[in-house]
Amino acid sequence: MWRVIRRFLGGAAPFCGEFLVRTSQLVGEAVWAANSPAFRQEADVTRRRDPFMLALDHIRERAGAGRYAPGQPVVIVDEARRLGLSTTPVREALAWLCGEGLIERAPQGGFLAPRLDAAVVRDRFAFRLHCVATSLDIIAEEGADLAASLTGASGLTMADRLDILVRSAGNQVLFNAFERIGRQLLSLASAERKLFPDLAEEAFAVARLFEGGSLPPLRMALVGYHQRRMDAAPLLILEREAENLRPAKGAGT
Repeated sequence: MWRVIRRFLGGAAPFCGEFLVRTSQLVGEAVWAANSPAFRQEADVTRRRDPFMLALDHIRERAGAGRYAPGQPVVIVDEARRLGLSTTPVREALAWLCGEGLIERAPQGGFLAPRLDAAVVRDRFAFRLHCVATSLDIIAEEGADLAASLTGASGLTMADRLDILVRSAGNQVLFNAFERIGRQLLSLASAERKLFPDLAEEAFAVARLFEGGSLPPLRMALVGYHQRRMDAAPLLILEREAENLRPAKGAGT
């Protein structure tokens, strides 16, 4: 019996070798195709055509831009009409965004824009700082060159630099947590610009430390950057709420 098996395997060896080579070629072609601009463009088109993904992307963007007043209902029918979709994908998208902390379920049913609370805002900035500090620890332990990650990059915002920093740590779970908390803080961006007139100077000073590559001074600057926002949490909320009371540009008086 073993003699028969050995003869079979011996005769199949050329076929197996050819099969493995061809499989390797196909895998390589698939990886190349998945990373090609044409494939990404096609995937993006497919994503935009999917009603759920369309609703998810648009409502997430509006929530991050602060288009929904805190505590106010997000009406499924209104969103569906605005996007030209049925109510089902909109309802599913809103339920998904509840999991991301960008939308809340109303006590009596339906959905609300999240209510702002100073303690929650402070905790969110503190958690983002924790993600950043942990990433710096990982980068320091592994001896990675953070400055090299920024080589050739231009026009980066503060958010871009923090994104690169946490991504450079190579911990996907950490990056996912950082990305999620970043979305929850995004609606405060315009309030930050109003409250901190020196925002550009602050970002420039931190950017120089990023490019310098020395981690201890960068850590101190990022702690100060986040502490400033934690201390100003009540004022950020007031400014954010005031934005919703101002008439839209171009509106009549």
